This record gives sequence, structure tokens and C-alpha cells, in this order.
Amino acid sequence: MLIEALVAIAIFSFAVLGIVGLQAASIRVVRDADYRAKASLLANQIVGHMWADRFNVPTFALNSSGTACTQGANESTNAVVTSWLTGMTDLSNPGALPGAAGLKQQIAIGTNNTVTLTICWQGPQDTAPHNFTMTTQIQG
Repeated sequence: MLIEALVAIAIFSFAVLGIVGLQAASIRVVRDADYRAKASLLANQIVGHMWADRFNVPTFALNSSGTACTQGANESTNAVVTSWLTGMTDLSNPGALPGAAGLKQQIAIGTNNTVTLTICWQGPQDTAPHNFTMTTQIQG
């Protein structure tokens, strides 16, 4: 009878360990989904500003000649882009992305006001940066 009880406890323990492992994986997936949702919101925010100022879209360009998601600073002469970058990287802001401050974000303006945005971030446990890319065309 003692052996049966020990086997039952062992089976129960393995089940609990499996549930704990699933919980950790689900937390990681939810965190990643939250970061992607924030990146999508940030992309839509800057595109909204571009639509509002659609005759000056080229002034929104940011790191268009460099590679996105590499280490470096983001500098822009456009006040709207500078404010947007500050909101993205200020971790006291609930909409900010972790690790975005040290990565180059990109807003590339192509022909006919085709805009390609790449938003980059790197979570505390991530070994490489993640990115969200959005392409849209803004009619003037």
C-alpha cells in the first residue's frame, strides 16, 4: 500500500511540473503578443500623423539608409517623429517597448509616398531583437 501511495504521489508531481512548464510558456507567449500589439499601435500612430500631414511625408523619414534593428541612436529633425520615439522608448509610458531605446527604428519613404516602418524591440529575456514591419501608401 505504501508503494502505491508513492507511485500516486510521483505521478501527481509529474503532472504538476508539466502544468508549471505550460504556465511559463504561456506567460512568454502572452508577453510576446503584448509587445507585438504595442508595436502595431505605435506604427498606426505614426502613420496617422503622416496622414494628417500627408503633404510633408518625406520629412518623417528615419534611418532610411541604415539597417533597422541594429544598435544605435535614432535622430530626426521632425518634431512628431521625435515625440513618437520618446513615447516608444520611455518605459514609464505603458505603451513603450522594452529595449527599443538602444535599437534603430526605421521609417523609409519610397516613391509615391510608399512608407515602410520597422519597429524594433528586445525583451529582457530575449537574445535577439524582434521587429514589426508595416508598409502603406499615403496619398497626397
